[in-house]
Amino acid sequence: MEIKNMIETERTETGKKVYPEYYEAVAAIAQPRHFPSPVNDPEWIKSATDWFVESRTAMEVGPGRGEFAEAVVRKRRELKKYYIVDMSGGMLNLVRERIRDVETEVEVIFICADVDYDPLFEIPDGSVDRIIMVNAFQDINPLAALRVFRRKLAPNGLFRANVLSGEIREKYCFAEDFFDRDTGCFYLTRHPSIENKKGLKPIGSITNKEGEKIPFYRILKSYYRSELDEIFYDCGFEIISETPVILPKNVWMNSVAAQGKEHTNIRRLELIDKLGGYPSSVDIIAKPLTNLKIKEGQ
Repeated sequence: MEIKNMIETERTETGKKVYPEYYEAVAAIAQPRHFPSPVNDPEWIKSATDWFVESRTAMEVGPGRGEFAEAVVRKRRELKKYYIVDMSGGMLNLVRERIRDVETEVEVIFICADVDYDPLFEIPDGSVDRIIMVNAFQDINPLAALRVFRRKLAPNGLFRANVLSGEIREKYCFAEDFFDRDTGCFYLTRHPSIENKKGLKPIGSITNKEGEKIPFYRILKSYYRSELDEIFYDCGFEIISETPVILPKNVWMNSVAAQGKEHTNIRRLELIDKLGGYPSSVDIIAKPLTNLKIKEGQ
């Protein structure tokens, strides 16, 4: 008989999966470690940037430290206008600094906004050809953000995001992971900066097997495919492709997620060797539904 992974959590009065202050702390780290993100895989970033710069007007939400942005403005091709959106001013500053000396004809526009709440009035409706989120979809409220993205996309535009897969998480999670199978949520108890830990407010706390309450600072939400189909359809999208993302072993081992001893146990390393990398997410591409299809679905 399967034993469910029961996790007891307490939340502050917020629906957020992460506070902007978390990423301000990330931005302040002098010697950062990489997140386990596909932007650190050269093959993935080449393919994704090729797709992105087919457009004339594009938007990236959650740019991290600017790895993708730098590759985009260097490649340029058809791209003329590039909106970069993040809830953290500190992270946007890192991206500005990273691309400051890159010679490019792309017009880069930085917007500090939380897409869970902000309608992004700075961006004309129906004007964006491509929208991408890399390693950030797990942080948002998709039912709010996707409706904003739907308004901003041109009729033939496309939305792309690597989404944490509930199927993958459930299949490959370990007992020591703070993963709740019922909700698809992984609770991140690691803090981005030990020096600033005292000043960062946790989202809530999680009770471990010993009864100890441990604060968590970010919730990484994973989704089952059936959930994604329903969420995207409700927000006016149709998913047209889904590709598994397998992070190369060296990308995983160099990431902050691999630094804690619980993530470098023998079983996890055996799994990575068996699969040829770490199974992290699925790469989703979706297109806007026509007005007729949206009306029929309501």
